[in-house]
Amino acid sequence: MNLVSQINIILKRFEEGDKLKSYQELQKIFKKNKDNNLLRYNLAVIQQNLNFNKEARINYNHLIKVEKNLKAMINLYNMDIVEANYYEALNTIENILKIKTIENVEKDKSFVLYKLNRIEEAKKICIFYLKKNNKDLVSLSIIGQCLFHEGNYDEAIKIFESILQIDSKNISALNSLARTYHEKHEKVKAEEYYLRALKIDKLSFVVLNNIAGFYREELSYNKAIDYYNQALLVNPNNAYIYNNLAKIYFDLNDHQEAMKNSFKALEMKNNDGDIQKTISFIYLKDNDFENGWNYFDGRLDLEDFREKNNYVKKINSKIYRSSTLNNKRGKFLIVREQGVGDEILYSSMYGDLLNDIDNVIIECDSRLLNIYKRSFPKYSEKFVSLGSITNDDEKFKKINNLIYAGSLGRYYRKNIKDFKNNSFLKVDKRNFEDMQKRLSIYKKKYKIGLSWKSFNNKFATDKSLNLKDFNKIFNLSNCHIFNLQYGDVKNEINSFNKNAKNKLLEIGGLDLFNDFEGIASLLKSLDVFVTISNSTAHLAGALGVKTILIKPENFAVFHYWNQKTDNTPWYNSVSLVDKKNFLKNSKFFNNILGI
Repeated sequence: MNLVSQINIILKRFEEGDKLKSYQELQKIFKKNKDNNLLRYNLAVIQQNLNFNKEARINYNHLIKVEKNLKAMINLYNMDIVEANYYEALNTIENILKIKTIENVEKDKSFVLYKLNRIEEAKKICIFYLKKNNKDLVSLSIIGQCLFHEGNYDEAIKIFESILQIDSKNISALNSLARTYHEKHEKVKAEEYYLRALKIDKLSFVVLNNIAGFYREELSYNKAIDYYNQALLVNPNNAYIYNNLAKIYFDLNDHQEAMKNSFKALEMKNNDGDIQKTISFIYLKDNDFENGWNYFDGRLDLEDFREKNNYVKKINSKIYRSSTLNNKRGKFLIVREQGVGDEILYSSMYGDLLNDIDNVIIECDSRLLNIYKRSFPKYSEKFVSLGSITNDDEKFKKINNLIYAGSLGRYYRKNIKDFKNNSFLKVDKRNFEDMQKRLSIYKKKYKIGLSWKSFNNKFATDKSLNLKDFNKIFNLSNCHIFNLQYGDVKNEINSFNKNAKNKLLEIGGLDLFNDFEGIASLLKSLDVFVTISNSTAHLAGALGVKTILIKPENFAVFHYWNQKTDNTPWYNSVSLVDKKNFLKNSKFFNNILGI
């Protein structure tokens, strides 16, 4: 039997379901025929199908190098899309289009541009093809996803529904509608569309994965686990599914099962940032900080981290990954984490760093600059505004090593004894005295601050409450309650105050988003601050303000609040309360406040 016939028989067996055995047989043939590029290509396709992506990449790259194989290039960028390596996918697509204009590749380019938040460029390609054919379902779908990305959910729904009018069984449109309705918090409709999609194709890996994610977010963990397991039957070597299962078991506090699934995922994709982040959160909750920090840097490779740090490509070459800090390594630059809350949290380690390393500069949010200079007076010249170095090419050239603030944990918080448990930020004396005078007109015994919303985060709704949820506070007759909620909440406050005996008070002229000096002075003037997880909570903890933090009940909680007790090692003045307990229990509040 000739080689071609042998290959065709093996490929047929593979398609009929005898996948692993067929792959092993093809490997044996390939070892004797490594110069056969057609055989190499078929082997790579099977490797990709089995999620042996590392091996598939080697073979695709070989084919691209020796013969600029377009099919190999297409499969390679599709693998990158699945793995969310969008920059790499775009680079491969651009190389293909230099060789040959292929309509489907151009449409894939528009999808990748959408994923890279280059929305207008993505739309431009889709509009070009829609002018040629206004029923081009791929282009319509990407336009709809762009609208979804922009938060224009109603228009996105119209697009996806127009696709269903052309093709009532279009699984992509049904899946997108489900996702859009879920984002709008219309979970009944979201579930309906997911189930419709599954009815059409029970073996759709994408839909099985997405409906499992939907049920996880709705806290229907058993359903989520069931659908993830179904997805594994379709795609048994998928690292992402094992990682998602690990996250569910972590939500359920089954750390043994979570760790088992996450390490199974890591065996398949040992460089995946999201898998490493999952493992780090498990270790950190167990107070195994040394192992936790070892995996925590996986976050640096996540797409959402890269999106929020647009200079990430520029600085990657200077990221410092050594296990120890050393004064002899040259000039260090510390860059803040993604949000101001995390920045404040990890700045609790700045004192340790500044005592150890002489040649260091710390970039920080400009709203915090003066607070840091005052709080670390011996090192005030070490602090500069965000972008002062990273956006200045000449200054950046002089930097030898860069560390993201969260990565300082591996050096300074190796075990629970390393946490200082004291306030480290200081208020401006004049601002504080002025705030005291402004508050002197309020004669009731206690002063309570209140913050109930989080913004600009996919978990914002899960973390947030509404003012009516705090009626137990407003019923306390011996308290003044002050607003510390940033964002557009004026109408909500006015509506609440119309019917409230104890009003939510506001300090006139205080910018609760930008004026961190004023916010700090108000926080230090309170008897207690009651809040959900947001940046103001971190500021209160760093100032040593007595704080009651209401945790979300699910995966929206971050590692620093996700504790086995009602305390966090990061701030000794913060007490943690589960959201469900806060809403149900009307008695605990007075005990915690001590009033």
